[in-house]
Amino acid sequence: MKHLQTTLLLFFLLPNFLIAGGGCDKTAGGDDEPKSVLCGGVERWAVKVLTDAAAAQVNYTPRLTTMDSLIHIATTPSTTAPRMPGIEFQNYTITCRITIKKNEDDNDYHLVLASGSETMIGEVPDPVCAVAATSAHVNDFIAARNWVNAHIGTGAVANVNIPAVDITGVAFVDVPHGQTGAAPNQMEFHPILNIQFSANTGLSEINSPAPAFHVSVNPSVFTESTKFRLVSDHEMFGGCRLELYSMNGIRAADLEIPCNKSKEVNYTLRRNGLANGTYLFRILNYGSILYEGKIILN
Repeated sequence: MKHLQTTLLLFFLLPNFLIAGGGCDKTAGGDDEPKSVLCGGVERWAVKVLTDAAAAQVNYTPRLTTMDSLIHIATTPSTTAPRMPGIEFQNYTITCRITIKKNEDDNDYHLVLASGSETMIGEVPDPVCAVAATSAHVNDFIAARNWVNAHIGTGAVANVNIPAVDITGVAFVDVPHGQTGAAPNQMEFHPILNIQFSANTGLSEINSPAPAFHVSVNPSVFTESTKFRLVSDHEMFGGCRLELYSMNGIRAADLEIPCNKSKEVNYTLRRNGLANGTYLFRILNYGSILYEGKIILN
């Protein structure tokens, strides 16, 4: 409980990244070379983030199944094969528990999913990586990662302790390389597209665990400025940072802004020379990603 409370407190930092005109602003056109966030995956990466040529043929209507069924399907892992007929053309939903959360080197979220003594892996791609940002499902990546941050934590968590969840993801067959929690047939959800507390636990929207904050961005499509509003149950603390990325993974802005202590904060983000386009924003605290989202300037 203490770890969860500490994690939730970190989320209250969100709007302080967005103080207009404050802090240090580093853009891709400054002293640093433009930074492009590259996906760390090297094997069938387009399949993993749904940007391959066959991604449009996937059946995204979730099929309810069980982990036991998925991890006993006969598979043929490969480092180079295109999307596997049948297996990798289907979106599935299972009820399970999340037992471990790791942050991969490429910043993907690696979740170990468990049902009884059986386990398999689920991964949520980094939405601002240069390939994943172009995926038609980038909003799903963002929402799933924010759910994980809110209910599990922003860093690695070796012993996740939350109620059962319903997880929806596209089936992917990996190759064995010592992954934590790997299924015997290397079946994974890669990517995970949705996570919710399971209806089977009896939890409702009213009584399910939830982060003690509310965030609004209004408008999310704007010309000169947008307002971020946060209402929290606790006071905020510490320093914070906002990064903006273009949809091809190029970092457009890096803002370091001090935080204030308050339970309700309203800040205005001004474009300050940013070009028209869609941007993914990332809120960090001491290197940990707290919140991600998307804004449009026109």
